[in-house]
Amino acid sequence: MMLEVLVAVSGVAVGYWLVSVFLSRSDAGDDDAGRNGSADPDASVTVDIGTRHWSEVLGVAIDADRQQITAAWRRRIAEYHPDRVATMAAEIRALAGQRTAEINAAYEQALRERGD
Repeated sequence: MMLEVLVAVSGVAVGYWLVSVFLSRSDAGDDDAGRNGSADPDASVTVDIGTRHWSEVLGVAIDADRQQITAAWRRRIAEYHPDRVATMAAEIRALAGQRTAEINAAYEQALRERGD
């Protein structure tokens, strides 16, 4: 009887420790997002789309009008929506975040160039 109680208590203790270790590891990645040195979470961030033109990123013609640009932006941004990648690996979610930032930057650049 005493051995059974000892096994049960040690099992609970080890289980609790394992859960706390795994939960603290997943929370550590979330804390990195807040440590970028920016006190204001709404601060403007400039994303470089590299050598690619905004029309290439959005998948539209260079002479596309505002409606076509907006429609292309909505299609592209939906591909990387957080709900679509929430169950995927952390690397995929990070890539989706980068692509989302790139698509948003291309959209903003397109609207600036169009002057609409």
